[in-house]
Amino acid sequence: MASATLRSLTVGYKAGERVVAAGEAGGCMFVVQAGSVRLLRRPEGGDGEPVEVAVLEKGDFFGESAILDGRPYPVDAVAVSDCELVEISASTLQKMLDANPEVAVRMLRKLYQRLERLEGRLSRHSAAPEDAAERPAAPAARPATARPAPRTDGPRLESEDGKTRFELSGSEVLIGRYDPVTEIQPEIDLSELDVKRSVSRRHARLTRRKGRWYVTEEVGALNGTYVNGVRLLPGRGAPIADGDTLSFGMVRVVYRES
Repeated sequence: MASATLRSLTVGYKAGERVVAAGEAGGCMFVVQAGSVRLLRRPEGGDGEPVEVAVLEKGDFFGESAILDGRPYPVDAVAVSDCELVEISASTLQKMLDANPEVAVRMLRKLYQRLERLEGRLSRHSAAPEDAAERPAAPAARPATARPAPRTDGPRLESEDGKTRFELSGSEVLIGRYDPVTEIQPEIDLSELDVKRSVSRRHARLTRRKGRWYVTEEVGALNGTYVNGVRLLPGRGAPIADGDTLSFGMVRVVYRES
């Protein structure tokens, strides 16, 4: 979709402003372009305080049920900060899918992750003691952001200033940002370095083959993945060598072997 068209679909909301209300009939879904949005679920019967479901940031979307099957919005959505949202109708979504099928891949991945999260919660609930339902549920805690690895001589990624280091181990490492909706956290979480939210939740993957690391961009990642300034094609791996600069969106890191 051309940037001019995207701008024409973008609507601004002030901090604290309600975007949609639970039960409201809707004709569009929303993609967070800037800022953040809190999703709140009202308790059954309408009594009590709404419960926070998630806080969404750039690249996240909500309200898809309104255009996929005509359902009313299931949650309240409130702007946490001043934000910009792209409002997409059913006809606009169809045009986007025709022009860029990867949009469908990103949506399916996000919906699948939400389903996995729900199934995990149901499994934990069924395995819990019977009296667990009588105890108040502990608030969901965000997993700790990936912290700089201790100084080592092994393979690692470093920020350009050398202050943040991520040790590489195993044979496969996912790079991206923590997802508050699915609670999935990549092995290398670039959230603290990504001040402009340019890195996708699942952005790229490092794999080790025959003693060498390769970087591959995940299908559906936004803003590109680069090795020494050369953009990678999604799904096409590229070998990396000591001193190579890797860019994930606007975040630049350096690969070090020793």
